[in-house]
Amino acid sequence: MVIITAVYVVATILICIFNGKSAAAAKGQIEEMIRQYNESHRPVVIVSFDTIRNGLLCLILENIGPVVAKDVKIKINDEFLDNLDKKSDLHHLRGAIEATLLLTSHQKEYIPLGGPTVFNEIASVPAKIDISYNDKYEEHLEIDLMQSQHMLLYNSELGDISEHIKYIENEAKSFHNKLVEAISKRGPVSVLLHTADESKKFETYKAVCLNPGSTTERLGEIVELPKEDALNILIELDRVDRFVQVVPCGDDVFHARWYRR
Repeated sequence: MVIITAVYVVATILICIFNGKSAAAAKGQIEEMIRQYNESHRPVVIVSFDTIRNGLLCLILENIGPVVAKDVKIKINDEFLDNLDKKSDLHHLRGAIEATLLLTSHQKEYIPLGGPTVFNEIASVPAKIDISYNDKYEEHLEIDLMQSQHMLLYNSELGDISEHIKYIENEAKSFHNKLVEAISKRGPVSVLLHTADESKKFETYKAVCLNPGSTTERLGEIVELPKEDALNILIELDRVDRFVQVVPCGDDVFHARWYRR
């Protein structure tokens, strides 16, 4: 009985030891899970350098985390700020870094530095930036703008879209001019003369000029002709004289609309 009791005591002690180790391991896993969750559900504020609006140099303050960053404060080294004061009129930068900001998830704030013509002067001193937010997070970044001196040829996606729209606009104007030129070459050289024999023809042509988009029937009413006679004159003006052109309305020739060429 003494031996059996001793065995049970030793076994109980071993079980307690292993249970303690298992509980410690489980606690460590829970703590790691909590740490990973907090890390993935916290604001992360960074500062980067980029060019926008076809060449405007900017520092970009951005919250890349999934939650709001509160009480965001930034501090930039005095050497960088003093250099900007000497090279450009950017006193507003000091006001920007004295502000306390709130950044929602993926919100950006842009701090302009100047145009590409003053890049070498602005980039002559590296920017050392300290960021604090939510009363417990701190970030330190150092940006050497000179490393980007050969990467400023690209403007922006907005610039690409703007250039493409300009290209489309120029192509449309060129096509329009070529179309007008081609139509002009097909037009008559002479003008329609007002003679006694062709007075109604002249009146019909004048009616089209003064009432563009009128139907055959309406033009007949204006020149006081039956719509059938007006149609014959309009066809002659179109196919022979080439003074007018028609926009059909299905098979209804009397409701087709007429315009001056």
